[in-house]
Amino acid sequence: MRGRRGWGWQRIVLVVIALLVVNVPFLLHEWQLHRARTEGIHVAATVASVNLSTDDAVVTFRLPKPLDPAQDLHTVKVDRATGITAAQTKELDVQVLRGHPSVFHADGQVRSWGGLIITVVADLLIAILLLLSWRLGGRLRRPPLEAVAVTDVENGEEGSLLDKQDDGTYLINGEVAEAGDASLVLRLRDRDVTVHLREHHNPLSVGDRAQVRALLVG
Repeated sequence: MRGRRGWGWQRIVLVVIALLVVNVPFLLHEWQLHRARTEGIHVAATVASVNLSTDDAVVTFRLPKPLDPAQDLHTVKVDRATGITAAQTKELDVQVLRGHPSVFHADGQVRSWGGLIITVVADLLIAILLLLSWRLGGRLRRPPLEAVAVTDVENGEEGSLLDKQDDGTYLINGEVAEAGDASLVLRLRDRDVTVHLREHHNPLSVGDRAQVRALLVG
């Protein structure tokens, strides 16, 4: 099934996949952070370093070994007051998602908007590309052709084809856009081809897939 500008199901599937690739990782990350805030294990992490700035602080810490056997260093941005307290006590209150030491929420944590901004920008770019494709799709089609059939019209295959044969004729395969007694229009991917039947027979209707051998005349 195609829309008025050639929107086939393949293109719709590609758009859906692109949206999933852009949005699913962000949504999964947000869901895990929500679980850390609501279901996480409350622990006192050991502070390794604190870098203070005017409004906030970057705290580097380690989780207790039972929750993070690898004892990796983790970094979080918190408000300045929390950073000062962490620098003094060498501890930071953290809620950790069990089994996922990299998923945590610290007291005073400053939310990062980078992931949301990147996701929104990517969605906007996809929307712009869709709009341009829809608005310009018809204009980007190549000039139509005319041909004279040298065989009867037969059932075609998926896709479009304009393939020159050894004898100078062309094998044309596409969707029937118009069908009459004397001619039919085959819609290819990038252009329409009007095929004059002359004495040849066309058993197909609009919307069917058709192929025919023909001589190009314009």
